[in-house]
Amino acid sequence: MSHVVITGATSGIGRALAIRLAAPAVTLSLLGRNRERLDAVAADAMASGARVEVAQIDVRDAAALSDWLAVRDIAVPIDTAIACAGIGGGAVMASAERGEDAAMAVDVMAVNAGGVANIVAPLVSRFMARGRGKIVIIGSAAGEIGLPHSPAYSASKAAVRTYGDGLRRLLRPRGVTVTVALPGFVDTPMSRSLPGAQPFLWSAERAAARIVRDMERGASYSHPPLPLRLAIGIARLTPVALLDLVLTQAFRMQARPRRIPVEKPASVPRK
Repeated sequence: MSHVVITGATSGIGRALAIRLAAPAVTLSLLGRNRERLDAVAADAMASGARVEVAQIDVRDAAALSDWLAVRDIAVPIDTAIACAGIGGGAVMASAERGEDAAMAVDVMAVNAGGVANIVAPLVSRFMARGRGKIVIIGSAAGEIGLPHSPAYSASKAAVRTYGDGLRRLLRPRGVTVTVALPGFVDTPMSRSLPGAQPFLWSAERAAARIVRDMERGASYSHPPLPLRLAIGIARLTPVALLDLVLTQAFRMQARPRRIPVEKPASVPRK
């Protein structure tokens, strides 16, 4: 038997992971904000033979999460935790004129970084005591570079990557693996709200397949598509002043209002 906890299971990568991991020998404990979508994912997972329990808990509520995890761990010992809940997309985009909304920036950090700690930290001592377990943290390629489009989002994803690195070094000697996923553009409701092109776009199912493969082999990272990974590597080696210039100009071009061509009315011949 395997018991997998997944946050953010109602859509996108979280939903795709729940469906992919569903099997007769698996118990899934799924968390999400939308009960209707959560129940729909549970039904799909149960159709594959999995035992499923769901809970509508805000990942910012540390006490509620800790209590729920304790109950679920008593029912069936948890061996895998996947922290997937997050805020992103067009809702967290900065404005070229006004910058970032202060309340939004704080909320992004609380959900994307604090929410990961709230689901992972209560399970660490349990995994260490058993000498086994898997932790998967869904970060982002945006966490590799501070994007002017979304400073708070980039920072939150950089934070969870560093958190994952520290956890891996703490837990590996105790038989617990930690994998940090760093996906690029993935076709999800969140990414569809973004303006502009999305190069090297993957489906949520393809991203989930890569993450599960890397989790099962105990990889430290689950990387984005190779071309994007190479582009990020080059960017990190680029002098800061030049990278600042390139990213700033790209943001300004994306934020520039688009001119919509107006069709001229057909001329009416004079009588």
